[in-house]
Amino acid sequence: MKAVKFEGIVTLGDNFRVSYDGYPDEKNGAVWIGDSDVVSEIEDAKFSGPVIVGIADETFDGDLFVDMGWGYSEYTPMDPDTLTVGGHDLIEILSRSEGKSVTLWVSEGPINLLEENNNGN
Repeated sequence: MKAVKFEGIVTLGDNFRVSYDGYPDEKNGAVWIGDSDVVSEIEDAKFSGPVIVGIADETFDGDLFVDMGWGYSEYTPMDPDTLTVGGHDLIEILSRSEGKSVTLWVSEGPINLLEENNNGN
């Protein structure tokens, strides 16, 4: 069973991924948890079916949809990052916790959150 876990402070960034050196404080990627670009890392995990997502005390399940944003430049953004599970916009949900510490789990199956060294197996 595949699972990824993110822990840290939620930071919002450039959801069109067109940041450049003139804006060093803005990270490429819509939402970051700690030093992790959430959208990019979840896309890299290549989940193959429905997932369970846990954010703080909320859970969501369903089909995962991930799309990396893009644009030609800071003046021509095209499509924003998209991260949904079922009908839930996870970027919007995480943005409500900007500046706060959160834990986010994405898993192909149930996870024992009480197990200290849980690696999704």
